[in-house]
Amino acid sequence: MSESFTEISEQAARRNMSSASAYSAHIQEAMRYDRLRSADYFLVMTILHAVQHGYTEEQWQDEQKRSVQTLRQQPPEKGGLHADAADHYEQTVHCLKDLGLWPW
Repeated sequence: MSESFTEISEQAARRNMSSASAYSAHIQEAMRYDRLRSADYFLVMTILHAVQHGYTEEQWQDEQKRSVQTLRQQPPEKGGLHADAADHYEQTVHCLKDLGLWPW
């Protein structure tokens, strides 16, 4: 007989918590070495929430529609890393990828 829905749900919850713990450790490391910009902290916390719940990138973007839209409307920061990005959102994503903080 196949696994029960409860067993599958519990396995998914454990997997999500494991992923969230690993992601949290990456956040702490980036903060410890002062690599995570304070302006990105809120966004990273929303990503942690998404990782905890097993969201896809699309689900996270939908949940954070206003924040993502605001970042997309801003030009990239000149003189910063990835200043050649199309917009501030893309620049932020590249920076988070550099830090290992982009889970998708």
